[in-house]
Amino acid sequence: MSSSPYLNTLEAIEDEISRLLEKRTRIDQRLTQLKTTADSLRSLLDVPTREEGLDVQIDRTVSDLGITNAIKKVLFSSKIPLSAPEIKSGLESIVVDLSNYANAGAVIHNTLTRLEKQRQVVRVQNPAGQTVAYTLDSMYKRLFEL
Repeated sequence: MSSSPYLNTLEAIEDEISRLLEKRTRIDQRLTQLKTTADSLRSLLDVPTREEGLDVQIDRTVSDLGITNAIKKVLFSSKIPLSAPEIKSGLESIVVDLSNYANAGAVIHNTLTRLEKQRQVVRVQNPAGQTVAYTLDSMYKRLFEL
């Protein structure tokens, strides 16, 4: 069955998806770096922010991820499990606007709980049974890589 044309097509599609996601991640990271530099220069030079400039488009692109996908992106990008505060910092570093939420921490925790129920996220607990971190489920992470 490994020589099936359908299997070959599936493998080719999965390879392309993986390459495109890697490219998108690099582009998103570069956009965030450039926006941070532009914001710093704007502040240094005392130049006002453009209303509908590139920086606004960058913010929209990154914030269009939605909180769930943004959390998954932060977890996917990390080599180690992350605590909820570390996930929050990761969200802020990729320019996810958390100011829309009255309690961003609660939103993050609720999203992580839902993702755990969907078996996309795994809780990491200490010997006392307390949750100390979260990571993507290994099976889901492989799918997310595609």
